[in-house]
Amino acid sequence: MDEALDRAGQAQEALTAVSGTATSKDRLVSATVDARGTVTDLKFHTTRYRTMAPSELSALLLDTIGRAQQEVMAQMDEVLGPIAPEDLEIGDVTSGRTELAELLEAFGLGTLPGQRG
Repeated sequence: MDEALDRAGQAQEALTAVSGTATSKDRLVSATVDARGTVTDLKFHTTRYRTMAPSELSALLLDTIGRAQQEVMAQMDEVLGPIAPEDLEIGDVTSGRTELAELLEAFGLGTLPGQRG
């Protein structure tokens, strides 16, 4: 139990440093998101966005933010994967496909790595 709690604490600390940045293919904009997927920074590298159609700019921003969020998900999988139950995909939890309750249930059942005897 102590080992599982220690590993969870280390993972929680590592998650505070997780962020992802993506740059659009045309290098017009960069987006940075945190571990929650919240946009923390947008940088426009040129002024070309001023002449773009609103729908074109919107699509560009959504694509760039989405790619930054995917980078964060990959980092979170790397951090949380070693402490997750063997049959639980971290990407499923972070994307909402699996409930956090399943992870807590696994903890209660003692099936997390480090809990097995």
